[in-house]
Amino acid sequence: MSFLNELAIKAINDPYLETLISKLEKIYGYNFAGNTIIKLNGKEYTDLLRFSDILCRSDLTEARNLSYKIISLLYDFYSEDIFFKMQATTVLVKLGNFPSLKLAIGSDEFNLDEIKVESIIKETYQLAPDSKNIFTDAQYKVFEELKDSNHFSFSGPTSFGKSFIIESFIKHLIKERNASDNIVILVPTRALINQVKNKLKKEILVSKYKILSHPTVPLLFRNKGSKYIFVFTPERLISYLSNDNPAINYVFVDEAQKLLTENDSRAPLFYHALMLAKRKSINLYFSSPNIKNSEIFLQLFGNSTDDTLSVTESSVAQNRFFIDCVENKAVMFTENGEEIDIPYDSFNTNEHESLKNAITILGREVQNIIYCNTVDDTIGYALNFAQNLEAKSNPNLDCLIDLVRTTMHEEYYLVDCLKKGIAFHFGGLPQRIREKIEVLFRNKDIEHIFCTSTLLEGVNLPAKNIFILSNAIGLRKFSDVDFWNLAGRAGRLTKDLSGNIICLRLKNKKK
Repeated sequence: MSFLNELAIKAINDPYLETLISKLEKIYGYNFAGNTIIKLNGKEYTDLLRFSDILCRSDLTEARNLSYKIISLLYDFYSEDIFFKMQATTVLVKLGNFPSLKLAIGSDEFNLDEIKVESIIKETYQLAPDSKNIFTDAQYKVFEELKDSNHFSFSGPTSFGKSFIIESFIKHLIKERNASDNIVILVPTRALINQVKNKLKKEILVSKYKILSHPTVPLLFRNKGSKYIFVFTPERLISYLSNDNPAINYVFVDEAQKLLTENDSRAPLFYHALMLAKRKSINLYFSSPNIKNSEIFLQLFGNSTDDTLSVTESSVAQNRFFIDCVENKAVMFTENGEEIDIPYDSFNTNEHESLKNAITILGREVQNIIYCNTVDDTIGYALNFAQNLEAKSNPNLDCLIDLVRTTMHEEYYLVDCLKKGIAFHFGGLPQRIREKIEVLFRNKDIEHIFCTSTLLEGVNLPAKNIFILSNAIGLRKFSDVDFWNLAGRAGRLTKDLSGNIICLRLKNKKK
């Protein structure tokens, strides 16, 4: 074991560091609830930054995550402090987290020789293909292993940037293989097709490639000798492979955990589609969130299980809260599993008032996603929350309101929400409306979005805060993967150093 790893392990097990982090988390929790009565003293602040500096130099995931956690918690209180910016520069360069570096230090630049050299090296070697974006250390490790494999399976946190890695690898394949391959990205539902397709059209600028989503290739494209990147659901891949179409060379399976989801009628379709691909000797690549045994997907299709990587290093830190409006209790869960009582007292016997208070206090000045499970709850909570808010003057919202009135009904109650900068999102809404809602949320025209499990289907819609009002999808309880796939959307790489997960119990419910 290296000296730096030994030093990191010693720091992780130091009771003083545990005490410091516990106090820092308590300060964060109190401040989150609107109370600022506790502060670090000068020595505690300096010591935390020194511990973070030690931990970031290790290659142990636990140490690196803890180092980043310290920086993310301190950021809310010391973001303008020069000493913090200097130490944050060291930590984030060592972690290779350049998106967070720009956020943490702004336009300041610190000419620390060791850090300058390492920064130049990483910015050179970890630059993504045909992009100005730089891989984090963990992303770069996955990318390099993908380059050396004919099939691969990897998993990582929801905020890890799996789509970015796949897009970068596709660019690499196109360049290295002289644009000679046809490629499929397999998504779990039709709702994701346009999102992925539109993103690829912006990223893949090689004129020879056409981005298609239907299993029939137009004759005009065939005659021109085009190559293709298809965005398919399992049904469309089955249809494509069952007919006389150009050969596919690579299939990338997004949200691969859907292959193993119990009580999901679509899982057999996924399996059948990929078995057809396997029989045609197509290279298979799997991407999934929060799966420790990501080799299982390779095993399913008879591939070597050596080509796999499960990433647990986080690019965005997360803070976890439980607000119980039935028992009038509010706690924050610390990194070491303890519960810290936080001074939150905005409980109400009316569930809608309790929700309004929570979003107003805990979700102040940021965007929030509120997971409600059922369509009735999603619409009901959104309407009640929007009811007494002031209307916004926003041309982008007005355009969406006009679209809703034209394509659905002029008095459809989504209009009442949109006027206030609020939206709801579920599978029954027309796809065009859902996509417009997603765009306006990303552009910050919509502040709060109430949703069902559509966000579990891979829709790329992160926010600073995730409020979780139910521990179920439909009639079944969350699996661990379901929960962390949803909760993992708290915090956005390049936008936030951390996100907040707030489990909110508004009333007694069966199960």
